[in-house]
Amino acid sequence: MTKPVTRYPSGFDYGYRPASYFENLAPNTIIVASILGEERRKDVEARLVSGDFDPLVWGDWITESQLDDSTRKILGQGHPAFMGGEYLPTLEDDEIEIARIVVASVMQDVTSVRARRVKGRIVYRIVDEHEGEFQVAVRSSLKPLTFGALIRLIDSSTQVGNSMPGGCVFSILGWNLNSGNDFDELRGFVTLNSAFYPELAKCYDMAIDHYLDKCAAKDAIEQEAA
Repeated sequence: MTKPVTRYPSGFDYGYRPASYFENLAPNTIIVASILGEERRKDVEARLVSGDFDPLVWGDWITESQLDDSTRKILGQGHPAFMGGEYLPTLEDDEIEIARIVVASVMQDVTSVRARRVKGRIVYRIVDEHEGEFQVAVRSSLKPLTFGALIRLIDSSTQVGNSMPGGCVFSILGWNLNSGNDFDELRGFVTLNSAFYPELAKCYDMAIDHYLDKCAAKDAIEQEAA
């Protein structure tokens, strides 16, 4: 029931490759990709789109990459989900987030896929808010990853100590299904987004729906046969 999806949805340009993760980036891309907190990131992104963005009005803290402990505690008093992403490790020098995985848990857990320039190559790492260690399927490349290569990185990388198959996304769904969660309750439970790959969110929404549909159909057959 928890076998991961291996077929990508059709209709996407899996050969798409960003020109760069580091050079000639639009200012808004740099702002959004550098904010660790999920709720702050969404808020800033919405304000940038609407034109209602002025750090002088809303405070410089809203675009800070990482908040100090006292500010994070104040945010957490509003709702635990406001803490999502705020405890991710600090971005290293010449490093930027290229994709993130957001889980609609109580504290909105975030996993970050990052790229950093090292001696002429682009080195990748995956981090979360719980000091998890990840074995990254694609360690480095000369050019930014194609859309398809990014998906393979996400789906083939594993967290050390996690025996559930399915990479960084479908292992979460598999674990929750094995824990008794309802199929439909898990729709929208895991979402992905990226400042560099605009189709990432839609692609995974479709892939996750397909995965849950297959799991639900298999479960129904097993129950009839029981």
